[in-house]
Amino acid sequence: MRVSLRVLLTTLCLVLFLPSWPIRAAEPPRPLRERPLGQQQGVEVRAWTYLSDGLRVKGRLYLPNRDGRRPVVVFNHDGISGISREHHLSSLRLARRGYVVFSPSYRGEDGSEGMVEIAKGEVRDVLNALPLLRGLPEADPDRIAMVGASHGALISLLAASREPQIAGVVFAYGVADLPRWWHHLKARGKLGRDPITRRTYGDGPQDRPESFRIRNAVDQLAGLQAPVLILQGLLDEITPPEQAHLLKKALDRQGVSNRIHLYPDALHGFLVYAPYLTRDVTPQEKAQAEAAWGEVFRFLEEVFNEPSPT
Repeated sequence: MRVSLRVLLTTLCLVLFLPSWPIRAAEPPRPLRERPLGQQQGVEVRAWTYLSDGLRVKGRLYLPNRDGRRPVVVFNHDGISGISREHHLSSLRLARRGYVVFSPSYRGEDGSEGMVEIAKGEVRDVLNALPLLRGLPEADPDRIAMVGASHGALISLLAASREPQIAGVVFAYGVADLPRWWHHLKARGKLGRDPITRRTYGDGPQDRPESFRIRNAVDQLAGLQAPVLILQGLLDEITPPEQAHLLKKALDRQGVSNRIHLYPDALHGFLVYAPYLTRDVTPQEKAQAEAAWGEVFRFLEEVFNEPSPT
């Protein structure tokens, strides 16, 4: 098929003389809502609402008083009742160390939409926050770690197993082998009978095999590349020390770098709560909680390749 000379000349003119409009860079993703909560202990705190699987989920962002892009710590709280006073104070502690900190209130908590799912949808809530955090002008998008306590420890490990760019995981007194933990509680008559526990676990692994499988961290490590710091109190009656050893063995089998620190006088929750409690905590547990925080900071400095602050 022949093309006339006039058509060719017309096409060439259009190409040569079309205006060269500037191409705008894509805007980084933003939360649905951001509300300032003011300066607290020298840290700027903001309340976020963001979308996670179509749900409006909340969280708190903590910005340190430091110049330049800073490493990010996603700090996943314990329990299923939202961000506690002690978790908030611990978030401030991390931010004062120089990290951008995000503490999510998972679905069903603190006014977030949806319902509590226990280490299922909550993992998605954490992962769905990562693009927002990487888009922050204050954040280094290539240096993100996760710190989790109890329920948040399991969430952190499962999330990092699905996100290979996570730099490191702190796993504080979390459940790693769910069937063993369930049988441990059953043998001691400590199984919960509340609706959330019944909905999640039913009558145990044989009754709800899929529910146990997707939450069983020791079987979900194939995608994990981040080193892991395990912290465990030896007086913990909620998450027995066996869980920490089971996780270490699973990580060793998988070839994942890890180390474990055990604290002889520490109960469940010691990392987050012992530094701030005035009752029901011994001087020994307080001292060991501070020692554990020292290990957390050393670990973060290593995975972020940061010099220790003077």
